[in-house]
Amino acid sequence: MEPWERSGSASVKKPMTPPAPPADALGEDLLGEILRRLPDMASLASAALVCKGWGCVASDPDIFRRFLSFRTPPLVGVILTKRDRKCAARRNPNLRFVRASSTRNPKLASAAAHGDFYFQGHPEIEGTDRWRLRGCDGGLLLLSCGRYASNLAVYDPLQRTAIFFEPPAGWHMVRYAIVADEVGPSFQVIARCPWYSHRFAVFSSRAGKWVVANSFRHSCICADDGMAAGRFAYWRSDTKKDQNEKEDQILVLDTKTMVWSVITAPFPAGESYCMADMAEHGGLCIVSSREQSVLLWVRDISGGWVVKKEVSLLNQFGFLKRIRRDEWMKRLCILAMKAGYVYMEFWSIRKSESYILVLNLNTVKLQQIFRNNADERYRGAAFPFFLRLSPLPAADDDKELQDA
Repeated sequence: MEPWERSGSASVKKPMTPPAPPADALGEDLLGEILRRLPDMASLASAALVCKGWGCVASDPDIFRRFLSFRTPPLVGVILTKRDRKCAARRNPNLRFVRASSTRNPKLASAAAHGDFYFQGHPEIEGTDRWRLRGCDGGLLLLSCGRYASNLAVYDPLQRTAIFFEPPAGWHMVRYAIVADEVGPSFQVIARCPWYSHRFAVFSSRAGKWVVANSFRHSCICADDGMAAGRFAYWRSDTKKDQNEKEDQILVLDTKTMVWSVITAPFPAGESYCMADMAEHGGLCIVSSREQSVLLWVRDISGGWVVKKEVSLLNQFGFLKRIRRDEWMKRLCILAMKAGYVYMEFWSIRKSESYILVLNLNTVKLQQIFRNNADERYRGAAFPFFLRLSPLPAADDDKELQDA
């Protein structure tokens, strides 16, 4: 029989409301579904402080990854490299670090001021005369030593720590890509050899060794190193050197399933672009430039590519017209896309200077614009460098970084 209580203003008896179950009475599966529906990362961080059990569930990688797209990427700066015609890009040591305009945030300002982006602060890494930058992801730099890349290193320029290892035995002229874990300190380095297109090797920081595996045979020739897009690594075909190629082929590896695929770019060969892993748009997407416009390509229900969004920078931001006219800024290079932000370099066709633009594609606002005042041209690969956040920040951390 249910308990009853008497009302203060009447003699009508009302049933008593049973007490709510304790927070730790929820099962992990049900709690996980609840946490996935929270609106932002700050709410997830607050929920993790309820008790130890909630903290463990909130730190689960599958739940944590769902909130990555809500976090403003903490950009420290951009590493620019030269591309000399007499020397392949993978062998050219010349680079330049351009710090972002995030001076209001002390963490980003400190990282930009004290980071070893020329990798000269480690006793076993003796500057850029021996070590070359091959890739960047998750706050880590992939370096190779010497003309033939006889040694490799993954370097943290903020902590100034490095992991050294050798290339796969007997492999030469290798193209690499580094993919950092989004929710942990681990990473993977993928090696591809153009002469053995049916084979690839993966170095895992957890295992500390290379594992050679078989790929599928393909005709995609990728002369440069690869890039990361979430859990994916991709290599772009070199259509600029091969004038017979009429379309760009993109070689993609899913580092979770180790499945390869080839994607044909849905735009003419030679345009600047990058790939991004966007769960809100069903997975891998492409961000490309057409003249001074940014285009977001997504898959439709039939598997083809369609333009989801197009932003004309000159029409949207009038001051860029003046910069384009006065400083001959004509070329727009897409560097990366992360959590809805597009990172671009606005080149001058006559001068060595350039501008770094950060566009919020959701709100169509320029979050940052800062200038590269180099005296020399840096027209090689460019790498945005982001501060690596703790897996589960305090509730105020994201607000601080958004204010940066």
